[in-house]
Amino acid sequence: MNENKLIQKLKDISLYVTVLRKLTVSREKLNEGEKTFILTVAVILLRKFGKDHRLTVFVELAYFIILRYSLLHDDYTPLYDFSVNIGFYPIAQVITNNNYLQDISIQSAIISELIEEDYKFESIIETSEQKRSRNELLNNKYKDVCFVAPTSFGKSSIILNHISKHLNDIKKFAVIVPSKSLLTQTYHFIRQREFGLKIIIHDEMYNNNERFIAILTQERALRMLEKYNISFDCMYIDEAHRIFEHDMRSILLSRLIRLNRNRDTSSIVIYLSPLISNVDNLKIFESQDIFEQRIKFNLKDPDYYEYCQNGTIRKYNRFLDLFFEIGNCNNMFEYINRNATEKSFCYLYSPKKIEQFSKELSEKKELINNTPELMEVIENLRKYVHNEFYAIDCLKKGIVYIHGKMPDSVKEYLEHKYSQIHDLQFLIANKVILEGVNLPITSLFILSGMNLKEKELTNLIGRVNRLDLVFGQPSRLDLLVPQIHFVNNDSYNRKNGKFENKIKLLKKSKFEDKVKNPLLKNFNVNDNKTNEDKVHEIVENENIFFSSVTDPKMELKRRMISLNVNVYTIISDELCQIILDEIDLLKSDPSLFKFEPMDRLFLIFIKRCESYIQDKEFERLLKKKALDYYKIYFENRKFSLRDNIIKEIAYFKKRISDGDSVIFIGDGYGELSYGNSKHYQNSHPYIDLKFKSERELANIAIIKHKIEEDFVNFKLRSFFKLMYDYNVLNEDEYNNIVYGTKDEKKINLIRNGLNINLVNRLEKDGQLKNISNDLHGNLIFSDKFL
Repeated sequence: MNENKLIQKLKDISLYVTVLRKLTVSREKLNEGEKTFILTVAVILLRKFGKDHRLTVFVELAYFIILRYSLLHDDYTPLYDFSVNIGFYPIAQVITNNNYLQDISIQSAIISELIEEDYKFESIIETSEQKRSRNELLNNKYKDVCFVAPTSFGKSSIILNHISKHLNDIKKFAVIVPSKSLLTQTYHFIRQREFGLKIIIHDEMYNNNERFIAILTQERALRMLEKYNISFDCMYIDEAHRIFEHDMRSILLSRLIRLNRNRDTSSIVIYLSPLISNVDNLKIFESQDIFEQRIKFNLKDPDYYEYCQNGTIRKYNRFLDLFFEIGNCNNMFEYINRNATEKSFCYLYSPKKIEQFSKELSEKKELINNTPELMEVIENLRKYVHNEFYAIDCLKKGIVYIHGKMPDSVKEYLEHKYSQIHDLQFLIANKVILEGVNLPITSLFILSGMNLKEKELTNLIGRVNRLDLVFGQPSRLDLLVPQIHFVNNDSYNRKNGKFENKIKLLKKSKFEDKVKNPLLKNFNVNDNKTNEDKVHEIVENENIFFSSVTDPKMELKRRMISLNVNVYTIISDELCQIILDEIDLLKSDPSLFKFEPMDRLFLIFIKRCESYIQDKEFERLLKKKALDYYKIYFENRKFSLRDNIIKEIAYFKKRISDGDSVIFIGDGYGELSYGNSKHYQNSHPYIDLKFKSERELANIAIIKHKIEEDFVNFKLRSFFKLMYDYNVLNEDEYNNIVYGTKDEKKINLIRNGLNINLVNRLEKDGQLKNISNDLHGNLIFSDKFL
């Protein structure tokens, strides 16, 4: 019988169920008999674990009992004893420092001093597992290491400490992050440590530097290795569980690790994740021997609530696998407002639903105080985005919403302000929060279950009550019990969908890895609902990428794979020959550079290639109207975000007046299908502008700006890079497309992480003279600039 089944057998004891029910849902204190019984159960569970360390669920149940008992009865002696014996030293130290023990003994005073002496690292008290894992990880000699720890258990500190320890014997560090938001956050905490090295956050920033710390997405890291033919001495793979997925970014991450190891067989790879069950599943090479460091126990133990559509409120106990009714509420907005804490996060899946819910919630809330900090944010959004931006009205009600269809600079600004401004209570967002962004969230409301499986759910819940909040100043042990609310609804979840089954996924604390990436050694096609032809194609493409080729068609195919063009087109031999023929034809024409870059792209990759196109966004370029739109787009890149939005609105109005008001906006915001595309048979990626108000047009323009920015940066850029490599695009044209300028000084600033809109603004303000580089090539600013 496994440990979970043993725990479930305890339900046969009626007193056990009665007491656990009280600890779960009731504020009624236990009587003396119940106290003695349940604390004895906890002691027996811990003794069983002492004899067999595989029984980790026994410790989890004992911790649930003791933590809830201590908080309910304001009696912290059992929690103190548990924490000292199991190694939860941060909790023990809080109890001692705050005089929570009824009888302070000489022994507890000595233990407190020993904890301070032995387990304080930098500014925090570590658990016994944290200290052991950190020491083992920093001192091991393995090339492949995996550190698995619950969210907020110091994975960022591990990166900093490892860099610090190996600063003299490792020259080229690379931190690989899954998102641009996490890239920005990682850049800040690495820069604050002042390692005295060049910090690279874009592949174009590399300038033959002998020593550096690179913070890159897998796409940028691959471009850097490809372009400069270098390798990283040590890579840290953040959110490493993402490599298991069956998507292009996971394929690229596998490719990056393989390419780097091929170039330097002694290179180090450190995988960091809260969600890996078996480290062997990370293997790309059969010969890999991955050294594992794992923190098994989480200091946080959440409470799970469910709001049902009939108004019933239930609370779930995962050890009993039972729901208990605890009350009623009239509607979900009343429920959310009643249970909201100082920083509440509402999770939804789609950007459109995020905006819709934010507006609905704001209608139910009163205006908050107009503090100077809040007014500054509102004025900045008016000044630099648009007066009609929906986010402004939400901010006035203490609500911030962010999603992936919001311009990056705006999203990061709002994330930052949400952390800083106390009166901003609600954050409405989607998976952007799953990717490691640290925010001071103290409760979670889940309104959509789409794409939230066991591990994603666990990762999302881990964002609530980060340990620096629990053990900060003042420390709050009640935050060890995060409040997690599942809110059933038809508007934002699946129609008639129920969260009960989703909640029941949480009765286990261990989840199997689902290896869907065909490039990993433990991938099994029989375990995956994956088209075998697609698997074969992925493997074949990787073989081409890593092969030495001399045939022109194969070389083009290899370059297309390296630039991810294979995601947008079917790269057959026939297609490669068509492209090579078109390139030769263009190069033989003396008037080549009279053609606009977009027209050249059309002639090479689209005109005769329609049947090979497999990306619906790229397919739009078959239409002259779309080509003309991007010609204007590149001309407008030099303008500010606000100016671009105003120009976009003017473009919308012209389309309406011309009687041509249907435009592409993507599946997330689209309302109707349009045309006869083979890729749009079951989707609605277009909207009709003539039915939209002035305010709606402004907000559509904000979203459209981000959609087109991503399309250009992640898709069109690959095709332009190919054109540049094959000399059908000159350097000035390429720079204009990629950076929005031909000015070398401006390009240098953009390569250092600024965007062209900001650089142009700084030039307009006369501030470029106040920016320079330090000895390592990092941007520094004069006092006048600051």
